[in-house]
Amino acid sequence: MLLTIGLEIHIKLKSINKMFCQCKNQQNFDALLPNTNICPVCTAQPGALPTLSEEVLEKALLLGKALNCKINEISTFDRKSYFYPDLPMGYQITQLYHPTNTQGQVSFFLDNYTNEKIVHIQDAHMECDTAKMIHDGGQALLDFNRAGTPLVEIVTKPDFSTTEEVVEFLKELQRIVRFNDIADADMEKGQMRVDVNISVRKSEKDQLWTRVEVKNINSFGMIKRAIEHEQTRQEKLYEEWKAFTQETRGRDDAKGESYQMRSKEEALDYRYFPEPDLPPLKIDKRTMERLNDQKIVIPHNIIKQFKDYGFNKEYINALISDKEVLDYFFTILSHCEKWNDEAILCKLIVKRIAWPIAARMKENFKTINQLPFDQTKLTEFLTRAQAGNLMENQLKIVMDEMLRTGKNPDEIIKGKWFDAPAMDSKEIELMAKKVLEENPTIVEQYKGGKTTTMGFFIGQLMKKTWGKTNPKIAQEIFEKLLR
Repeated sequence: MLLTIGLEIHIKLKSINKMFCQCKNQQNFDALLPNTNICPVCTAQPGALPTLSEEVLEKALLLGKALNCKINEISTFDRKSYFYPDLPMGYQITQLYHPTNTQGQVSFFLDNYTNEKIVHIQDAHMECDTAKMIHDGGQALLDFNRAGTPLVEIVTKPDFSTTEEVVEFLKELQRIVRFNDIADADMEKGQMRVDVNISVRKSEKDQLWTRVEVKNINSFGMIKRAIEHEQTRQEKLYEEWKAFTQETRGRDDAKGESYQMRSKEEALDYRYFPEPDLPPLKIDKRTMERLNDQKIVIPHNIIKQFKDYGFNKEYINALISDKEVLDYFFTILSHCEKWNDEAILCKLIVKRIAWPIAARMKENFKTINQLPFDQTKLTEFLTRAQAGNLMENQLKIVMDEMLRTGKNPDEIIKGKWFDAPAMDSKEIELMAKKVLEENPTIVEQYKGGKTTTMGFFIGQLMKKTWGKTNPKIAQEIFEKLLR
């Protein structure tokens, strides 16, 4: 059977204040005492009226632009009525009938950046979040810090047919909001929440069959498992000729199963009607001009640029996984703008970032802006590397020393005698003979068939020549002497 998937993604906007009041829009609720950032508006006290935050609007518009949406000059807010303890107003302020952002699309890569896909966006509408309900010891506790915080709900068309497409799209979306300072989108902190709508059918000619929404999904791995489980569950029901209706299910990932939460409501069940306390929203000319002047960073376009440079998937992943790393890369690139071949320069930079620098960051729990050397020193290192006077093994030693001590590359090169005159082949061969004379036991092991000892000989020669010997040439010399 064919799988069809649509997504509803809630993104918490990174604004200073909540959506309709002046309370702080806290990003990490675990570090905040319950019911701290609250006021009469976000706790729905009688007579308190909402006022839309201009910053929230601008963040939402920026996201709409990044998603290639049509930004409607006039849009409206609506009330979505339902009665849960974590919804103090008894309704949610959202945009159903006339959203601000509609008809968008997002391009992203699949199969390790070899294929592309486009997913269409139905709308990206603003709405306020609910409070948080905490179940503890048989009691239900309410924390209203989250109530009224700003969200954009992105509703996609049912354009997905595999779990890989879903995950790669969500990664691209996460990069978009992070790179443009729209949201942090940390799924573990609830800043990006995903609901997955899933249905199966025999062929593309068939109409979409019964759709099931799966909620409570907070990681890419969990999304993948939830889709696969729901696909199997629906296919089994159809094989057994068991009818089922549209519903909302929760996901218990620890048990590897889902459970029914409620039958899926339609718009009529929520009794939508225009929000009487908020007039129609008109995007004025000044706001649109300011939006058009803002530069949008599209990760998909950056990946295409890196592919043109010939970067492999490891290089691309190293740069796009962290906005600070990406900014650092482009800053170093601008410092070396006089180089003729930009593609070669880019590979020189990313080669160091993707391995030694990334390894040091991970090992020491540091960000790239906390390295022991500044960008000027890295630029000097790259200039030395591009000049071709040092061999790769010497460059590795210099970079390792820079990461360990923060010293200037020229200082390290002089200290290691890497700038001494190059040794001729006769000198290298004499030192290679010396290595063999000093290690007769290892020589016998090699001649006895233990060829892995060649690495030992090369390492000893490197020490004697201060790293100024090409390992390939060294191996050729030893092979000749050991015949």
